[in-house]
Amino acid sequence: MTIDTKGRITDAAERLFADHGFPATSMRDITHEAGVNLAAVNYHFGSKEALLIAVIERTIMPVNHARLERLEALEADAGEAPVPTEQLVRAFLTPIFEKSREPDPKFLKLIGRLHAEGNQELRAKFNKRFEPVFRRFSAAFHRGLPGLDIVDVHLRVQFLVGSMAYTMTWGREIIAAGTARPTPDTILEALIQFAVAGMAAPVPRPVAVRNSRRVG
Repeated sequence: MTIDTKGRITDAAERLFADHGFPATSMRDITHEAGVNLAAVNYHFGSKEALLIAVIERTIMPVNHARLERLEALEADAGEAPVPTEQLVRAFLTPIFEKSREPDPKFLKLIGRLHAEGNQELRAKFNKRFEPVFRRFSAAFHRGLPGLDIVDVHLRVQFLVGSMAYTMTWGREIIAAGTARPTPDTILEALIQFAVAGMAAPVPRPVAVRNSRRVG
């Protein structure tokens, strides 16, 4: 089946953004990779930023939909009781790791790069598409972790996202450099157990900061 022009452009952009990052990828790189001219990119997307948003929506929206489906099923099973933290972490992380089993899952590295790169405007647009999932999961975590303030829950969910993004971006390369060769399932399970421990950790005590300046 011949892939249409818009699909070729999106595929090419996803590969390049994942491998080189958004700032380092030029429109010329994308047109060369896709085998199209600049007019075609402008016609379908209008700008490199709009093309990135289209790539994000194509890749992350199905993952977020799967996350919310899993959460709704867990909440239905739990009834009035809170959903256990491990089940919530598993529901959040598993869909994106399931996508990793697809051929050439470049979008995993792309998602990691989007979290790591410093473009605040693009990150805000990405976060806007993630906001419904963040809000729903934060509320569910808070129900199961009543000892935490909601601000603490939000912070820990951000840590969860950050560890996921790091694993998406660099985890496999770092692991591959060692002697052990864990499978994606092993990596997922390790990340789940790490995240569960972090989400449920006791609230840290305030640390007094000593003034080290010498007088005189």
